[in-house]
Amino acid sequence: MKLQSLAWNFYQKLSLYGVLMISFAGLTIILPWPYRLLAQMLLGAMFAHGVELEHELIHQKHFAGGWRQLVGTALGLPMLVDFTRYRVTHSHHHRALGTPEDEESFAYDFEQLATPVGFLAHLSMVGHYQAVLGRIGMALRGDRAALQADMGKAGRNLTAQRLIEIQQGYLIFAGAILTAVVISVGFQTTLVLELWAIPLLFASPIHALVELPEHWGCQPNTTDITVNTRTILPSRFTAWFTNGNCWHVEHHSKPAMPMQQLPILHHTLAPNIKYLNYGYREFYQEFWQALIRSPQRG
Repeated sequence: MKLQSLAWNFYQKLSLYGVLMISFAGLTIILPWPYRLLAQMLLGAMFAHGVELEHELIHQKHFAGGWRQLVGTALGLPMLVDFTRYRVTHSHHHRALGTPEDEESFAYDFEQLATPVGFLAHLSMVGHYQAVLGRIGMALRGDRAALQADMGKAGRNLTAQRLIEIQQGYLIFAGAILTAVVISVGFQTTLVLELWAIPLLFASPIHALVELPEHWGCQPNTTDITVNTRTILPSRFTAWFTNGNCWHVEHHSKPAMPMQQLPILHHTLAPNIKYLNYGYREFYQEFWQALIRSPQRG
């Protein structure tokens, strides 16, 4: 597939994302309670979908110059996922998967999933948001050394330019949060709460539930991607919503391969994939059964 076609495909996905964001935001404003809550849930789902589109930009150069950075930042803003930091940590994850060097891009704690409190904390992504607030503080202080140290092993060889971009990203987040507070207090309005904070309560668990299957329950101490990663055979809707990230063994096999081509690669890899689920429903049935059997529950 030509690069122009790949870029055009992404532009179409980006346009649909924009239309749905505007539509669900509009419904949130005009619908009465309790129908408004459904619109906010759908808006939150679009926040999560935006991170999946942001993920594609990490691997594909659909925009020239600074446009890639700008679009990636915009896609990650609703869930406060900085594009450059995500790009660096996720690239490290691909290189280090199956080794002691591997670290998750988000502040997940899979070991706590077996307890109700730990599972709720995982769904809320509270660790991610606590970390974001800390990084905003570092950015405001101009403490780039702390921002780099906060990235752990992924930040060891970070270039000065990337570090500047990360600082700028968190300054943008600080500006967005400050603007939201000023608008809310200055105009005595709950609009920001309705259009950002409440949808975020839905976006976080949706994103966490999409990301959780990728490596959970797989064999972490091997670099063989057919046993350390899971693929979920999707419906047309989940293939679109996850932006092809459900084909995760395939994605780790060839990270530079366009997301829409991963189903083709699946036919080659399928006989060797150990962790393969037919849909998210099947995975979560296995997941809940594993949690019930876990001796750590309580």
